[in-house]
Amino acid sequence: MHQRLLTLPAEVELYPGHTSGSACGAGMSGKPMSTIGFEKRWNPMLALDRTGFVAALTETIPPRPAEMDRMVAFNLGL
Repeated sequence: MHQRLLTLPAEVELYPGHTSGSACGAGMSGKPMSTIGFEKRWNPMLALDRTGFVAALTETIPPRPAEMDRMVAFNLGL
């Protein structure tokens, strides 16, 4: 992220693939888009090093659903 995304110009627009309400988008704002510059200035997660970022991002992940392996296999057509 720091070598690829945060080196882009500040005016580059970002559009999230997930929004708040999904497990992946937990804690995200309802803002439909952002920019590199806005996120660099206001997103506290970007001030963390890799270890801190991963820890903060994963500390509230809910437990894996009991049937997850079966769902993944079904979605892959296995």
